[in-house]
Amino acid sequence: MTRSPFAPVGVASIALVATLVRWYVQGSGNLYTALEKRFYVPDPDLGWRVSTQHPIWLGLDAAAAIAAVVIGLAITGAVIRRRERRRGTRATVLRTLAWLAAIVPLGVPAAAFASGPGPLFGRDTLPASAAVRVETGIAGSLDAPAGRYVVESHAGTAITAHLSSGGESFDARFATDIQGAWQGDPHDLTRAMHAEISVAADAVDTGIGERSKHAREGYLHADEFPRIAVAIDQIIAVRSDAPRELAFRAAGTVQLMGRSHPVEITGTLKQPDAAVLARLGLTGDVLLAQADFALAIRDTALARNAHDFDGDRIPIHASLVLRRDLH
Repeated sequence: MTRSPFAPVGVASIALVATLVRWYVQGSGNLYTALEKRFYVPDPDLGWRVSTQHPIWLGLDAAAAIAAVVIGLAITGAVIRRRERRRGTRATVLRTLAWLAAIVPLGVPAAAFASGPGPLFGRDTLPASAAVRVETGIAGSLDAPAGRYVVESHAGTAITAHLSSGGESFDARFATDIQGAWQGDPHDLTRAMHAEISVAADAVDTGIGERSKHAREGYLHADEFPRIAVAIDQIIAVRSDAPRELAFRAAGTVQLMGRSHPVEITGTLKQPDAAVLARLGLTGDVLLAQADFALAIRDTALARNAHDFDGDRIPIHASLVLRRDLH
């Protein structure tokens, strides 16, 4: 070991610099560390899907923690020097503990760099959907059988709300415990139809464990309001964009924390061919739905926390894999 009691400060400082370098090259400017960073990558049929790569994504909180260690080691070095001068003996135990405290932070940037970069073309948050404009009239259909199409648990099924708070943008994503169905006739959308989808409020995932917990408990009050539901009450307009794809505009309703909110929903409905079904690992009569709508924060039960948000609206995107129920 070196004679200087301040040598561990240099080692911890290297860890701090390496952590800041990793944070800088990540390029996302994130405040909080994600142990399994979520990225979205382009998908030819689902639009975007979550990547299978989940690297460690360091935030400024990790840098702050290591900076605190550096300061602590500097103070410890001063204490050790004073103690050794006063007693005339080497403070072996304190020096050993200081070295251990200095070495441990090196594992933070090392683990982050070892986990790799983000995926090629990956995005931190779900990119906004291209605007779907459908004026009036029902003009188009899909050559798919009528019936009840239930939500399929699949990588292409998720509901994502894009949020901005504290100068940081992130997604609140619901990808598990999604239930519901669409009842209608894809071949004749002038006929009566109905769709209702619900998600478990406690399934919200913001990408950061503590933030997700706060979203469940402090904002959504999942214990009191366990589910969030979206219903389509009426198809307003349909346009055929391709032989197997329709663009639509519909009137819908969102049930959030005991309140009902009318929304306009726009999106697309696709009938995948055999090749797409095989690529996505699906069988049977399947429809792929993409839908967008937004909630005005001031009109919801979230209004009491409106000061926590940087914007006044929450854009929401639903990506659903629907399979015809044969039972």
